[in-house]
Amino acid sequence: MILAASFGLFAIYAVVVGSDSFPLRFLDPLWMITAATSLVNAVSIPLVGVALVHVAAALAPLDSVIDQRRRLISRLSALAALGFLLLLPLLGFAIWKGVSNVNQGAKLQAVALNRAAGKLIQAIDQASSPQDLQKKMVSLQGPPINDRDLVRPLAELKQTQKQIINQLVPNLISQIPKPTSDTYKPLYVQALRSALLSLVSSLAFASLAYDSLKRQTLLQRLIRPQSAGLSGRQRGGLFSRISKQLDQFKRSSSTDAAAAQRLAEWRRRLKESDRAKKQAERSQSLRDRDMKRNLAQQRKLSQQREKKRQLAESEARRNANKNNRNR
Repeated sequence: MILAASFGLFAIYAVVVGSDSFPLRFLDPLWMITAATSLVNAVSIPLVGVALVHVAAALAPLDSVIDQRRRLISRLSALAALGFLLLLPLLGFAIWKGVSNVNQGAKLQAVALNRAAGKLIQAIDQASSPQDLQKKMVSLQGPPINDRDLVRPLAELKQTQKQIINQLVPNLISQIPKPTSDTYKPLYVQALRSALLSLVSSLAFASLAYDSLKRQTLLQRLIRPQSAGLSGRQRGGLFSRISKQLDQFKRSSSTDAAAAQRLAEWRRRLKESDRAKKQAERSQSLRDRDMKRNLAQQRKLSQQREKKRQLAESEARRNANKNNRNR
């Protein structure tokens, strides 16, 4: 019964971690942090399962089946200790990759804003009248010009629009989220917490990886060179302190919901940043296409006016010739 309960806990842990980590995105730094956080937040479940296997072996020391299960679980605990230890460099890489992506996204947004500002300045310089300037601002989604301002001199309107653009662009660039902003501080705190829990979880699994032949755990073998001069009571105190630290980290699981909410908020803001970048690129493409369409329409209107003028001249000449013949 105890073995069945322990394997049931292992199955629950697999379902919890699998559901939090699906779908798999191995190259996404946010997925790395999410998966690591899920692994350490629910680590108490497999730890209790391993402890139950040892309890079952202690209650039935002569049962060969239980002893085999205990050896298997001990080997898996040693692998788990190594796996949780490897989460430390994984979290470091995820933070570095995430910071690099944020910096790159901020640079691309700044470049896009400067490019749009340059096109607006060029359009302002090329405007031939207040009405033309108003149309250009509308087509390029620049600072709007009210109809009542069309009576102002063109040079004054151009200077006003340039001042607005020169003030607006640096303000927009300063509002782009950067890795040092408060937006990403909850992510750094979450990664640090996950790293500390990963280290403690590794020590916990190492303390449960028991070798029945050598009658000691993996953690005992690892710290033996440092504790060779310690007495049995001192070594017991060392393990007691480690167990207390593990209990303190387990009690912090009540804050998992808030941490998960902060992580979801960071994910939402990152998606919004990517969506804003794509929207800026799409808007730029639409503006370029509208500009080409407007130029084509203007050429078409010019050709139509030229044709009308020629037709009018031809009609005038025909009327003049007809009047001459009547005379």
